[in-house]
Amino acid sequence: MMFEKLKELRDYEAKTQKEMATSLQVKRSTYAGWECGKDIIPLTKLNELANFYKVTLDYLVGLTEDEKTRPSTIQIDKRAISDNIKMIRLANHLTQKELAENLNTSQSNIHKYEKGKTLITTMYAIELAKNYHYPLDDLIQKSSK
Repeated sequence: MMFEKLKELRDYEAKTQKEMATSLQVKRSTYAGWECGKDIIPLTKLNELANFYKVTLDYLVGLTEDEKTRPSTIQIDKRAISDNIKMIRLANHLTQKELAENLNTSQSNIHKYEKGKTLITTMYAIELAKNYHYPLDDLIQKSSK
């Protein structure tokens, strides 16, 4: 399961689902849906969880077992994400249409992601990281705030 680390980390921190939900400003049922893999965590909330647990996004979503720590005040840089998506696409000699097909989305979405009009969804970010061997933390171009 993609987000099995959530329960493991929450248990390690001795937190309840309600406490985590309150911290993330969501309903407990929303958090529970993320933890059991029923619902997809928005990238911004996933980043908040990685900040809370001080782990990389790649570790949190199961792309690596390397439990590197990270600072707890990392913010998503939407402009940098759009630049990184375009850089990954060009480095792999892909058109927007080809990247869209590889991620099973539309060319219009890739265009919006690259222009910074829309924040890439968590699942597309994970697929991009996985398919093109690019760490999620680098994709979001985290910056300390």
